[in-house]
Amino acid sequence: MTARARQKGMTLPEVLIALLVFAAIATASVYALRLGVDSRDQLARVDAELKTFQIARTLIKEDMAQVTMRRVRNQFGDMEETVFRGNLESFGARREDDERLLAAFVRGGQINPDAAAPRSALQYVEYVYRNGALIRRSRAYLDEAEDADVIERVLFDGLLDAKAEFLLGEQRGELEWADIWPVGAGSAPPRAVAITLERENRPPLRQLFWIGSVGGAGA
Repeated sequence: MTARARQKGMTLPEVLIALLVFAAIATASVYALRLGVDSRDQLARVDAELKTFQIARTLIKEDMAQVTMRRVRNQFGDMEETVFRGNLESFGARREDDERLLAAFVRGGQINPDAAAPRSALQYVEYVYRNGALIRRSRAYLDEAEDADVIERVLFDGLLDAKAEFLLGEQRGELEWADIWPVGAGSAPPRAVAITLERENRPPLRQLFWIGSVGGAGA
């Protein structure tokens, strides 16, 4: 048997071709894996945003549906002139310099099983925009005091702006909106509130919330 017949190894060109094929397959595999990881992360972010949106919308909807005709006293003991305030200046004890009050009102329906807590079923609620976040602030005791317990919950963050509009009524088939509330005399709440969230590189998100049948001023 000759030396040529005994030689069964791969030639250099064959080795280079094999390496080239392997590199191409490895590159395609890494790219496909990266696409899968990116898709998974993107789906996770979208899912988290959707859950956040659904929770926030449900909470705002429930608040607006249970607005009551109960006025509150400010930190100076003076009674507020209206039961619902929107986009008005607020000088309460807990106000931050860079926050903007979008809406403030008293809602009913707060759970108090067996009247265990020394409070009513009413709750004072504010929606404020501060440092790129839409925040829900509430207190169980309606009248403002410096030592009252206040709960803040961030509903949306990373915002460019948040705006509120208040439905006056309908004129010639078109809805009329006001930028502040109240408008003119009277203390009744608006018929609905529209909240618009400005987000970076995304279209504005505008949601409409109807005010429920306003209840009495129970304590």
